[in-house]
Amino acid sequence: MESRNNHEPLILTKREFLQGFASVSGISAVMAALEAWDMGIASAATAPPALSGRADGTRVLVLGAGIAGLTTAYELTERGYDCRILEARPFAGGRCQTARAGFRLDEVGGQSQVCDFDEGQWFNTAAWRIPAHHKSLFHYCRRFGIPMQTLISSNESTYLRYENIEGPLAGRRLRRREVMMDMRGHTSELLAKLAQQGALDAEFTGDDKEQLIEYLVAEGYLDPNDLVYKGTTERGWAVDFAGPLEPGQPSEALALKELLQSGLGNTFSAVSSFERPYTMLQPVGGMDRTAAAFEERVGHLITYHAEVQELRQDEQEVQVHYRDSLTGDTATATGDYCVTTIPLAVMRNIPNDLSDRCKAAIGAATPSRVGKLALQMNRRFWEEDDAIFGGSSQTDTPGSSVIYPSHGFLGPKGVVQGYYVFGDTAESVGAMEHGQRTERGLANGEKLHPGQFRRHYDGRALSVDWKRVPHSLGGWESWSDEARREHFPVLLEPQGRVYFAGAYLSYLTGWQAGAVESAWYQVERLHANAAAV
Repeated sequence: MESRNNHEPLILTKREFLQGFASVSGISAVMAALEAWDMGIASAATAPPALSGRADGTRVLVLGAGIAGLTTAYELTERGYDCRILEARPFAGGRCQTARAGFRLDEVGGQSQVCDFDEGQWFNTAAWRIPAHHKSLFHYCRRFGIPMQTLISSNESTYLRYENIEGPLAGRRLRRREVMMDMRGHTSELLAKLAQQGALDAEFTGDDKEQLIEYLVAEGYLDPNDLVYKGTTERGWAVDFAGPLEPGQPSEALALKELLQSGLGNTFSAVSSFERPYTMLQPVGGMDRTAAAFEERVGHLITYHAEVQELRQDEQEVQVHYRDSLTGDTATATGDYCVTTIPLAVMRNIPNDLSDRCKAAIGAATPSRVGKLALQMNRRFWEEDDAIFGGSSQTDTPGSSVIYPSHGFLGPKGVVQGYYVFGDTAESVGAMEHGQRTERGLANGEKLHPGQFRRHYDGRALSVDWKRVPHSLGGWESWSDEARREHFPVLLEPQGRVYFAGAYLSYLTGWQAGAVESAWYQVERLHANAAAV
């Protein structure tokens, strides 16, 4: 093994190894290495593959102008490919949508809505937040100059109100910070006392024990003299400061027994998850700004209202038969290769001559059931009255969180998310008429903001049930462990001249970065095959 000097062996971190490996072997080899380490497809991709050579004039049909399709067309066009994108919708972005005044939302079954928010108000109907480690997506945000802003995913100033729980906390509206601080304080007290009494001597030396107790005193705001949690002003005030003559009244801590009885301590984690940290990012002006930036560069390649009716191929080319949803006219597009980014729930209903194995893989992914409700308020009462800026409050009604906007702070109006439902709850809520969905959100919001939520709702709302949205038929695709082992690899392989790309072909299912990285993976493979011809 090579060494840095005559004495020390060269030790590479995984990141250093992957960076060097990628420069020599390409992104496909990196993906294989990541899979061998059980790290997943998205652990190291920060830039598109560096491809050698060009394939000028090679025709590629891209099906779908979502993030995966836009990425594919952009990267291939940069390398001289002749790309054409067929998009069933009248706009680019796929499920990366932002509703503003005039935005039309149709659902399978005939229910239609037209957004009538005030100018300057908007709502992300699907993708709405980006973790800081999604570097592949940020590659394009930097390259295209898309301004970003903080999205506050979790906020300790928001409310919890659970009714179907045991004990005196049932139906009581509490700030998250009250529950979080008191749970930490009480559990820190118990652990500190156990350590002091010698119950942990088998685990710690004397110095370690003292350092642990010192940490618990700071973590739980304990009295250092008797190691008791007696509450703290850091959990909030019963009466706020009101001037130099009114110092405020400290709040009283909740009893540990009551907290345990209620189970409210189970509604939070002490540390945010890696995938969903407390603070995330969003494009300024709405999530569709990313798609719009792609559209500025490849929009001339897109045929809108083009509903794919059939996909065929032979040894020389791919034929895609499509229908113009405005005129009803049918046409055929041809290419040397095809990259389909159509959601699998839609793709499984399109006639094709793909192999039975490929068709089985298309049918193996499960489309998620998910729904959202947006409500425009004529006053930002959550900010003015409750000092809540971003984050979400929740009740114990399934999926009934109120999510506050992380933009437009201190403005006169705002759009809140009245619910975010999944699974069986999304199925039942999605079966409702729009007015019933709105009422469900208002009733739940009133529990969290009594006397304010209904009063300041100005009658403008938009609801979406993604299972019923044409050209999507679900929020995102996911895999069971068995299906991922058996079927996932099939769709990563070229199916003759047809390639598949989308977030479902990554370990970032449902995230835009997964769509980007899946496109990068297939762009590299397609280019290798096209260059070899």
